[in-house]
Amino acid sequence: MSAKELPKPGMETAVALVGTAFSAMLLVLTAMNAGPLWRDETNTLNVAQMPSLKDLWDNLQFESFPPLWPLLLRGFSLPGMMESDAGVRVLGLGIGLFFLAALWLCSRWIGGRSPILSIALLGCLPAFIFIVGANRAYGLAGCLLVLSFGMIWRMVELPTKSRILWAGLLCLLFAQCVYYDSIFLCAMLAGGASVAIRRRRWKALWGLVGIGIVSGISMVIYLPVIHRGSTYLPLIRSPFFNSSALWNGLCNALAARSSGDPERAHGLQVWFWIQLLLVGLIVAFAVQRSRGRETQNPEAAATRPDLALYSVVSMILGTAGYFVFLLKIQFFLQPWYFAGVFILCAISLDAILGANWPALRPWGLLRIGLMVVLMAWSAKPAWAEAHTRRSNVDLAATFLGQNASARDLIVVQEAWVGITFNRYYHGQTHWMTIPPIDSHLVHRNDLVMEKMNHPDVMVPVLREITDTLRGGNSVWLVGSIPFSPPPRRPSRPTPLPPLPPEMSTQWWLGSYLYWWNQQLATHLFEYALFAQTQKIHAPGPVNSFEDISVVRFSGYRPDAE
Repeated sequence: MSAKELPKPGMETAVALVGTAFSAMLLVLTAMNAGPLWRDETNTLNVAQMPSLKDLWDNLQFESFPPLWPLLLRGFSLPGMMESDAGVRVLGLGIGLFFLAALWLCSRWIGGRSPILSIALLGCLPAFIFIVGANRAYGLAGCLLVLSFGMIWRMVELPTKSRILWAGLLCLLFAQCVYYDSIFLCAMLAGGASVAIRRRRWKALWGLVGIGIVSGISMVIYLPVIHRGSTYLPLIRSPFFNSSALWNGLCNALAARSSGDPERAHGLQVWFWIQLLLVGLIVAFAVQRSRGRETQNPEAAATRPDLALYSVVSMILGTAGYFVFLLKIQFFLQPWYFAGVFILCAISLDAILGANWPALRPWGLLRIGLMVVLMAWSAKPAWAEAHTRRSNVDLAATFLGQNASARDLIVVQEAWVGITFNRYYHGQTHWMTIPPIDSHLVHRNDLVMEKMNHPDVMVPVLREITDTLRGGNSVWLVGSIPFSPPPRRPSRPTPLPPLPPEMSTQWWLGSYLYWWNQQLATHLFEYALFAQTQKIHAPGPVNSFEDISVVRFSGYRPDAE
């Protein structure tokens, strides 16, 4: 679309700009209040800052992404920007603002006045606020998904050499962000191919095929990494997964609640999305019948159905393919797993229901009303998300640095929390994790799986606890796995866990963490005289994924021997 054909700004554009400004303000507040990196963010930063590129490559098996995002972090580390949490948050803010700009650019590329539906659906979604600026690859992947969607359409409209090259570059970068982005890329390429075949633009079709081939070949280099990483999937794969888990994960990701308030009911947001998607599908199929019928503006009469075809094919194939993928991997579904499919659906709906449609009345008024309702609905939880800390491990580490003596012992309930603790704790007290492993830079799934093969893995931890208490010192327990003192002293220790093949949940780490911490709790309450929960004051709500407490155990029962 040329500059002369761009729709003039109007009320709809003004309202979309207000919504964009509010979303940008939320992202700024998030960067200001997020504070420390939580374990997944710390893992990514540690991979990026490995001593050499070979070390970075060797540790990709312990990261969820290809190396594009870690390499970007590594590049920003050269001027010292990544040395502090604030520097990481500034980079995340830049990605979030770039995403909003990408929505506007994509809207212009597809002939829209503004990305009003995308802003309405995503701009105040708490999960989006949490994800887009985090130190993970999901934010950059979202930016490149939006730009790839728009550029593929531009290439189909007019397959010039420059547009083909730009589409190829964006799609190639998009494929390098997250491994499963290839699902969405294939869906968009299929949508573009369907329009190219309809219009008999074979140059565009072969260009799309070439982009798909090049992007696919670029991923071959990661097959050894993916193969090594796949051996650790049983650790995090849910033994209770079924189709209802997929539905619950979807509802939780769309819920109007912050990450600091996970117990709040998820509400009716998912049904609103479903209804809007159904409307989009109906409109997309309906406009196919009008293709070529409008005599006053034949170009628009052809463009609108073709854009709807491109969007609906991309949306259906991308959503269906990704849900099949989720059913296959059977993970515990977190909100960030749905980021890509939400973004694809949002920009597709913008293309179907917004671009190349008549101005304000009545469709523009409906889009404006939809945006006002959606953003008002989610404004309060989005505001809460923008003021939520990502972790309080830094506060606990500072507290322990000031209160734990050199002869005390610190026990961190989970090895993964140990990644964050290792970043922020600078005291002299010896500390261990459950299970005890000797590396806390990244998610060392290999070391944890090795420990699961040894039923007596807790023996060195329990021995150190006994020696510490017997010496008149304290044991500090750090974590979020709840346990309470038994009604009476245990008569015998918790039995050793069975080996994974004999466990009902087999290699799932959750069962072993529960078992190991039961051993820990039984031992502490048997040998310690006192248990006191310490107050860790945070300046605001804390992300529930890493909201820990500290319990101090002291005193020694001589009759426990």
